[in-house]
Amino acid sequence: MKTITLRDDTYHALVSLKEPRDSFSDVIDRLISRKNRDIREYAGALKDSPVLDDLERFTREVRTSGKARI
Repeated sequence: MKTITLRDDTYHALVSLKEPRDSFSDVIDRLISRKNRDIREYAGALKDSPVLDDLERFTREVRTSGKARI
């Protein structure tokens, strides 16, 4: 077991991520394991989300405005 020092804002961020029975080690372990995940795990995660429609609309607007002559 080791003792570490955290800034107050970091401590509060970890507290907000804790589940009822978690230790701080549990929270840190979860964060570390997420960092090493393969992005392909998230493929298709937004397929039914309206965010994609908004992104497509925004992309079209940007492309159209870039074609305008000044």
